[in-house]
Amino acid sequence: MTETISSLHTRVEGGCDKTNLSKMLRPECYIDEHWFERELQTIHFPAWHFACLSTSLPNVGSFVSRRFLERSVIVVRSEDGIIRAFLNTCRHRGAPLTSESCGKNAYFRCPFHKWSYDTFGNLTSAPGLGGSVKRSDLKKLDLNLVPIQCEAVAGLVFINLNKENEMPLEVYLGNYIDKVALPHQTQRMHCVQEKSYALTTNWKLYIEVDMETLHTNFVHSRSIGSQPVKPVEHDRNWFGVYHQNSLSPALFPEKRNLAFPTPRDVIGEAAEGTHFSVILPGFFIVTAPEVMWWIQKTPISATRTSVNVGYAFHDETLARHDFNEIAPHYFERLDQVILEDDQICEYQLEGLSNRVRGHFTPVEPVAAYFSELIETRLLEAGYE
Repeated sequence: MTETISSLHTRVEGGCDKTNLSKMLRPECYIDEHWFERELQTIHFPAWHFACLSTSLPNVGSFVSRRFLERSVIVVRSEDGIIRAFLNTCRHRGAPLTSESCGKNAYFRCPFHKWSYDTFGNLTSAPGLGGSVKRSDLKKLDLNLVPIQCEAVAGLVFINLNKENEMPLEVYLGNYIDKVALPHQTQRMHCVQEKSYALTTNWKLYIEVDMETLHTNFVHSRSIGSQPVKPVEHDRNWFGVYHQNSLSPALFPEKRNLAFPTPRDVIGEAAEGTHFSVILPGFFIVTAPEVMWWIQKTPISATRTSVNVGYAFHDETLARHDFNEIAPHYFERLDQVILEDDQICEYQLEGLSNRVRGHFTPVEPVAAYFSELIETRLLEAGYE
């Protein structure tokens, strides 16, 4: 890395040459499948990926199913209370165990031939084997669900698809938990609205737009307006910016007086502003004093991106008598801003198809940092 976020920010704030431009990645890095395959192997498969909030799995048997990098995964709270993850594939003939995005099951039963598994992933019933195999011998056949690494910290549940991964989640996240998650009490957040869809854009473009505020006065002139930020000290596999605010940035400017109050246990910097963070590779999470939301970008191809959006509130806020009255104002504003970013990122990709290389201005240091980070990791893996 030629320059850290902090040094880039210092250079801009210090009044140095503001005509100095840094280059975006080469256009093919956003549109070519060959480059995309390199990213999958180097950046995405080794990474931890956000799956859900632990509060979304409140009871034994509570589960969510998510799709990551063409793999369907079930995340479930087992009978011992531990959250586990498995590939969503029956060990008999390979059918998915569930097509539901969430629910609660005492066990998982394949709809094809009714093979059944408990919440630990153990095969408990296997029609077709019948009397030829005793129930006590099922374990010996090694036909249990395929486990996926799964860990939860500060109420955030992540999975890792790399069988050779040896980096615990807390190490992967570096100082994110202590600096952002715990001060904002993410472990007490509950997802109240979620949606998933796909866009015709490159996943990196959607990260870049999240990490610069030059566009907010233009693309979000009515929904956000000016939103000054400063880079946050970070390490390991995350980075971000901080916006100090007295009024909530999660509402339209004219409605910010309607904001929920900051919960009592959110204090310090977390109570005075909003952290916009990227946990690599594509999990963008925003923690404001009174609300949290995320936009997770998972690549489908070089030019298609799966998007998962979630809105969450603190349990103290959910208990308010006026929650159902005020919350729709948050949903309206968040939906609008996300729609505007969706549209501009798809529009941007159209221009990159001409294979003309773009640039970052000095007031976009964090977007430039992300671009350099991707290039550096690919170079370190031996790609050019």
